[in-house]
Amino acid sequence: MAIDALNDRSLNGLKESVATATVVANKTSKEASTKATAKSDEVLLTDSAMNLAKASQTAKNSSGIDEAKVEKLKAAINDGTYQIDYDSVANKLIDSEDELTSIF
Repeated sequence: MAIDALNDRSLNGLKESVATATVVANKTSKEASTKATAKSDEVLLTDSAMNLAKASQTAKNSSGIDEAKVEKLKAAINDGTYQIDYDSVANKLIDSEDELTSIF
């Protein structure tokens, strides 16, 4: 849980950085095209930055839900074959509580 919270914060900061770089690049290219005679600055993004921007956009556009897995679970529940591993659920709840206690 704590790691997920930290990763979410890091990922959001990274997304903001990519978005800012994209805005700056777009703004610079628009200004350059409107001021053809004026001297302009140029921003070049690396291939890695462009790939990161594409991946971020793809992630934003996806639902984040594994539809095949959802359908498989629905089918198992409907036909009565889904079995709950109570020990695993209990252990994960305890682990989650331990993580929260260590954070706060």
